[in-house]
Amino acid sequence: MTHERAGDYYALSCAIVCALGNIPAKVALDNLTPELFQFYYFGIGFLMTSVYLIKPGPRLEVMTTSGKAFGLIFILSLLFSFGVYTFIVSLKLIEPATVSFLSRFEVILTVIFAFIVLRERLRLIELIGGVIALSGIFVLKYKTNMVISEAASLMILSSFFFAVAEILVKKYIDIIGVIRFVFWRNLIMVVIFYGILIYQGQQFYLIDNRTLLLAAAAAFLLPVMGRITYIEALRRIKISRAALVTQSTPLFTALFALTILGTYPTPVEWLGGVLIIAGVVVIKLTSDGR
Repeated sequence: MTHERAGDYYALSCAIVCALGNIPAKVALDNLTPELFQFYYFGIGFLMTSVYLIKPGPRLEVMTTSGKAFGLIFILSLLFSFGVYTFIVSLKLIEPATVSFLSRFEVILTVIFAFIVLRERLRLIELIGGVIALSGIFVLKYKTNMVISEAASLMILSSFFFAVAEILVKKYIDIIGVIRFVFWRNLIMVVIFYGILIYQGQQFYLIDNRTLLLAAAAAFLLPVMGRITYIEALRRIKISRAALVTQSTPLFTALFALTILGTYPTPVEWLGGVLIIAGVVVIKLTSDGR
């Protein structure tokens, strides 16, 4: 298997596990506030990553974290905290496939930040794709109900934070490492969301077994496997190519939501979502030809 082909498989795996992870997260949020959910979500993710440290290689990677690497991971953790928080609040509000459609706006912002930070060339076809994707955002924000419009605003913020974080991950991947990044990020985010719970005066309580299992499934699929597969993809292929493959995430999400939850987007939501994906695909199909 070629280096690039392996990268494509990792990116596709990321799309599938992230799509599937949205389902237990959505169900768990029926019984939890977004803040309490994320405390458990990242707490379980941290425990899962800690178990992985039984292996000498990952343990050595974590234990040899330099000051610079930890500083970068801390900054990334703050960005991911804002990105995940707005994403989870949106997921609590509306259908998971629509949230997944809106999350694709991150790619448009990633292209812009790649132009600014990584000096990747911004071409006319990318501007055209961006306009198409923005039209999809417009449909979902202004041609649907108030709840979806509110979720769209949150997802625009979420996309901004995730895009900045992804550019930094790509730029400093050799410094932060994969397991090192996942381990410290999950730990830092547990502390962040525990602090948010205290600040908001929310009562902390032990959740029932069913909700705990749902949170555990989401934690395993999203912040653990989703992050690991995507970073492994970035090690092998360009960020533009990885972003193109992961555009399948909303389609997998819609399939899982229909199969497991019996829910699906309305025709207007499909229109907005398809426009967003179409705009991103227009950009990414030509990105490797630079």
